[in-house]
Amino acid sequence: MSIILQEPWGEGFSILCRLDRVHVWKQTAHQDLLIADTTTYGRSLFLDELIQSTEADEVLYHEPFVHPALVIHGAPAQVLVGGAGEGATLREVLKHPSVQRVVAVDLDDEVVQACRTHLPQWSAGAFDDPRVELRIETIQTTLAATADGSYDAVLLDITDPVEEGPAVELFTTRFFGEVRRVLREGGIMVLQSGELDPYDLQMARTVRSTLLEVFGWVRFMHLHVPSFHGIWSVALASVEPLQADPPDLSARIDRLGRERLSVYTETAHRGLLELPPYLARELERPGRIITGADDDRHVSFRRTPT
Repeated sequence: MSIILQEPWGEGFSILCRLDRVHVWKQTAHQDLLIADTTTYGRSLFLDELIQSTEADEVLYHEPFVHPALVIHGAPAQVLVGGAGEGATLREVLKHPSVQRVVAVDLDDEVVQACRTHLPQWSAGAFDDPRVELRIETIQTTLAATADGSYDAVLLDITDPVEEGPAVELFTTRFFGEVRRVLREGGIMVLQSGELDPYDLQMARTVRSTLLEVFGWVRFMHLHVPSFHGIWSVALASVEPLQADPPDLSARIDRLGRERLSVYTETAHRGLLELPPYLARELERPGRIITGADDDRHVSFRRTPT
């Protein structure tokens, strides 16, 4: 018998999702974990009842999340991934031939193991790659034990900062300062930064303004993932300005093996980084700066009109 899951989305608005078969549904030590076959998107991962990744369209998220930043860098060798989760981010990182080592961190081993069992095609063997070191700990613990200038790229595929959720401490200048410290010269940070909803850009503005307190160069990408029900954003940040459209862009993409790419091309690269003018103007309006001091650490996920 099917189950109807009501996914909270906004004030006075929610999404109904039919679950045809539940593989895992449990409360871990950190969050509510659900892996189920959905009627619309196939097998899907939910955390705290919010859809994270689906069989039908995960590639529309993971390729844009990883490749523009690493291609902009040009030759990332040492990579840190926060939010190893289902392993799809790792899968894409490992397509870059320059990568020598990836430290993959996740807070919740139950999520990682459930994904390896029920979503093996997401990671495609990435967890078994000898270049990958998996750590089950907080990303703050990892950063605290990391020497300055250790990484060429830090990718933070973390959940939204929902109230009481595990990522609420991470969208702060205090945390971003630690990320900046471990980046090498020319290094780049990638951040899953939530919806880019014209109805409510409060979260995006807050994330952008907070990042600009720490990094000299910040760019937002926009992407469409149908199961996310809207325009989504990924933030790129670096201490110094980076060339977003390098002259050898085609050669850099060639090195990934175009036959292994489903979404990412030169046109996609430029399109992801070119925000529609009305969104760019609205996003540039100042947002709240979250420092991480005392209670000043929370980006509200509740949507209210701008």
